[in-house]
Amino acid sequence: MVNKVNKVNKTQAQAQELLDNLVKSVKTLLDDITALEVNTMVVDQITGAKFNAWKAYQEIYSINDKDYFDIKNIPEEGLQGQNLRKRYKSLFEQLEREYFYILLDNYLDQDSEFYNPQDDRVRRYQERLEYLKATKGKIVESDEKYVQLAEPILPPPSPVLDKKDKNNQFSDGTDKNHQENWFKNCKEIRKLFSHDEFLRSLRKISELKAALDSGDIQSTKIDIIYAQTVMQLDGDIISRYHKQLFEEDEETKDLIIQIHKEGVIAGEKQWRGTLDFLINLVKGIANIAR
Repeated sequence: MVNKVNKVNKTQAQAQELLDNLVKSVKTLLDDITALEVNTMVVDQITGAKFNAWKAYQEIYSINDKDYFDIKNIPEEGLQGQNLRKRYKSLFEQLEREYFYILLDNYLDQDSEFYNPQDDRVRRYQERLEYLKATKGKIVESDEKYVQLAEPILPPPSPVLDKKDKNNQFSDGTDKNHQENWFKNCKEIRKLFSHDEFLRSLRKISELKAALDSGDIQSTKIDIIYAQTVMQLDGDIISRYHKQLFEEDEETKDLIIQIHKEGVIAGEKQWRGTLDFLINLVKGIANIAR
């Protein structure tokens, strides 16, 4: 009899855990689809690659490497080349800013998994902003003060092994401290991927990087979002059109606008269908929980 009761209790606990996980998944989905965004671009090629958080994080983090642009052969000459490099750098800055907001929001929250009152990164990031404001962006990269403040607050996705201590190495020559730090950083990055807002930002920034990469990363040509429509649950609709769209010939312009309109209609239909499904799912969960 005791075994039977234990089995029933175990089954109920498993069912409750499944229900809790389902509720969490539905909440995440609802957060993700509070707005519909439809972008229309004309590109040279379409890749079938799916979003991978680790890969996206590594690629965006690597933009901060001092040799990134040279290794990738991203042009520097001319105004277009300089603007292109600035736009790449802004992607890393956006991701770091998103992380700063997480650290700031949770800085005093003892229940947060990011809580760490000894974490010095919030202060260092704020000091960097003050430094950039004081110098009006005219920095000297060799300046000792800037070098100290410029260290990213984002956890690096790969180990840094350029400063080895020969007295603190494994038998294969791997530096112990750097390896331990790398494991620590990996754990923190994994926690970040469970943070819904950060993951959404990472996905969006990854899409922006793909547009900058275009079909040829060594060219100043980038994929342009010609038209964008954002629809909010409260009924707000925002449409944006790139000024270059109106520099195209009439036939091309009309075709792009027509394609965008059809995309918005199809996207809205799918969006509302998904919302109805989730609302009915929430109602079903509520009935089960009674």
